[in-house]
Amino acid sequence: MLNQDKLNADMVEIGKGRYRNKIESAKSREVEGETKYGQRLMRGALPLLTKAIQDSYITWKKPKTKARWQIDIVKSKAPVIAFITIKAVIDSITLRKPMSSVASFVGARIEDEIRCSFLVKNNTKGEGIILGAKRKRGGLGNTRRHIRRSMLHETDKGLMPEWEGWRQRDRLSCGLNLVEVLRVSTGLIEYIYVQDGKRKKKSPTRYVTATKETLQWIEDYNTDRELLEPFWLPSVDLPSPWQSVWEGGYSSSETYLPKLPFIKSTNMDYIRSIQGKLEEPMEACNLIQNTPWAVNENVYKVMDWAWKNNVQVGELPNREDELLPDIPNDFKTNPESNTIWRRIAAGIYSRNLSTRSKRLLTSKTLYVAEKLKGHRFFYPSNCDFRGRVYNVPAFLGIQGTDMSRGLLQFYRPCKIKNEKDARWLAIHGANTFGNDKVSLDERVKWAYDFSKIAIDIAQNPTEHLLWTEADSPWQFLAWCFEWRNYRVNKKIDSYLPVNMDATNNGLQILSMLTRDEYGMAATNVLPTETPADIYKVVSDKVLEQLKIDSERGVEFSKQWLDFGLDRKTTKRPVMCYSYGLTPYSNRAYINDWYDETIHKNTKKPRFDENIRYRAIHYLSSLVWDGIESVLDRPKKCMQWFQDCSRLISEKQRPMKWLSPSGFPVHQEYHKMHEKKISTWIGGTATHVTFYDAKDAISSRKQSNGVSPNFVHALDAAALHKTVIKCNQEEGIFDFSMVHDSYGTHSTNCDKMSKVIRNVFYEMFSVDLLQDWKHQLQQDNTDIDFPSPPAYGNADLTQIKDSEYFFS
Repeated sequence: MLNQDKLNADMVEIGKGRYRNKIESAKSREVEGETKYGQRLMRGALPLLTKAIQDSYITWKKPKTKARWQIDIVKSKAPVIAFITIKAVIDSITLRKPMSSVASFVGARIEDEIRCSFLVKNNTKGEGIILGAKRKRGGLGNTRRHIRRSMLHETDKGLMPEWEGWRQRDRLSCGLNLVEVLRVSTGLIEYIYVQDGKRKKKSPTRYVTATKETLQWIEDYNTDRELLEPFWLPSVDLPSPWQSVWEGGYSSSETYLPKLPFIKSTNMDYIRSIQGKLEEPMEACNLIQNTPWAVNENVYKVMDWAWKNNVQVGELPNREDELLPDIPNDFKTNPESNTIWRRIAAGIYSRNLSTRSKRLLTSKTLYVAEKLKGHRFFYPSNCDFRGRVYNVPAFLGIQGTDMSRGLLQFYRPCKIKNEKDARWLAIHGANTFGNDKVSLDERVKWAYDFSKIAIDIAQNPTEHLLWTEADSPWQFLAWCFEWRNYRVNKKIDSYLPVNMDATNNGLQILSMLTRDEYGMAATNVLPTETPADIYKVVSDKVLEQLKIDSERGVEFSKQWLDFGLDRKTTKRPVMCYSYGLTPYSNRAYINDWYDETIHKNTKKPRFDENIRYRAIHYLSSLVWDGIESVLDRPKKCMQWFQDCSRLISEKQRPMKWLSPSGFPVHQEYHKMHEKKISTWIGGTATHVTFYDAKDAISSRKQSNGVSPNFVHALDAAALHKTVIKCNQEEGIFDFSMVHDSYGTHSTNCDKMSKVIRNVFYEMFSVDLLQDWKHQLQQDNTDIDFPSPPAYGNADLTQIKDSEYFFS
């Protein structure tokens, strides 16, 4: 029987195991410098070692007859030499290695750095040669060989002077000196002498090892750190209600579980400033985390089958890496062929890397589902600094992927007795399949028309695979099981969460703030006969411009028309616009869309790899113009937020305000002082940056963050109020909430739908922009803030009659 004490112990032990595995992996690969303790040691020791090396330069310059390494090293920057030395030693600091081995390794790395600096200084193509070598497969040794060969070729062609390599005694002498400087200046390492039994007549071997104090510090650090990183799981006991910022969520009084605050923030001054209970935010969070859940075992069985048989469905990844294409015959003689193959290979490497992370997510999700099967469980929850509610467990959550959501169902059922009770269950089926751009009545009709197929799928999902083509296949499969039960038995206990999604809630909020008729109509805030689709509105504008450009003979326009655009082209850029979209991220989203469309074999590439970037840049600029032409008032509103932010940043103050639910938002982004060391380690340009938080407020970060943070604070406040009103006024106790997607049982959806519209109407009937300006003015009496942008004439009362506002 699974109990909370056992679950708490599992969370701690799994977290420890995960932390220790990372350390052991780093040790086995001799990259302890990448661990958290290694980074801490390097940050602390680097200034000391840098100064000691600077002092040593004076000594190394004195001899009239200098060793080769002394002549070269004093021309290098001391911080660079210090970093290479400490990285080389700390990478294997807990291992005991012979001094000769450590010294030779350090000396070889220093020679690599000086060789690369010589190449860059004496050859205009030097940096390109080094970066190209890094892209070679085969590790550090292959990279170094490529650089040496390239230097020889450049020398033979008379394009640079010859590099005279160090002798082994130079490398060894250099390494011995630097390791000794590290030992004396930092105290991190020591030497021990061991007499080898097979070499009794010879001197004992000198080894480099961490001092007892260093090893004890590492052990203490890891012991403390591993307890701070548990593998957070759902709880089988009811979570503790939030009463204050430090009281609630997981019960950790009798376990080693770390205490989690109500607000996720590293700013402890901000958290400590919050006294007592935040009534609405904490009450909403308590109701959400009190919702009991269960694993949908029907879906679990199918997912387990698909995973074990490598059946790729939705976000369930392929268990095999994508293969590289054959290397073309003219790979070495044709630069264009070489470049095109490398670009294709780079895309496959990137996709394979993404697939590997998805495999890890899948295995962890299935592990948690297996562990919780047959049990009732809960999701302890807290908020971020905007008030957005998040479940603490990272895997198998209702706020996760389609795969995770498909595996979950409410523990408590509702009774479905007739078609009225089943109406929203039918709509949910259409939505998850992807038939969500038609009226609600048409969605209901679609579900009933689909009944026979749904029954076939539910009876044999591993043979009837139409469900795999759904937009959200795992949630749709869960619906097929539920819908079959309803259609066969007529009256059922329904466990399925049914969610109603906003139409781009960020743009809905910006449009309501400015009373923008066009924006509100395009995002379904105002009533329409059928759902408005702002993504299609923008894609249609882009297509219209492409046709104009094609007639004018503009490069790439005809190819894009032939390739074809749709709402998916513009969905992600439009979705992210209100959350700080930039031209760069817009271009990245367009590139991802193009790549995904090709990769899924739905269309053939229209652009050779050597012109692809320019084609993507052209299309992304049209998408950007299309978005801004549609969303004029929201754009001006975002600019106003930024103007207010800059005025406060000039005074070096954080931004603070209360959201409509009483949540204290605190935005404080600092400049980070960079200690940058540029090196050529192993053939790559590496920028090692250590950050120290400084007092200075970053005007740029504050400006970039204020618009998305204000919007998120409002969507969080709306969720808080909706949950409380649904509970207090409509008697709803089960909630499936994902920021701008509100869910409950099918039989309660009409009630929740009504509450959602009333809450948004009440919230936005207040002039929230003037209210925000007033709050800023109270905290910053010496600043004259500009007035909000001009409002439109939209009638907010119509929100109550908008069928597709959340649907």
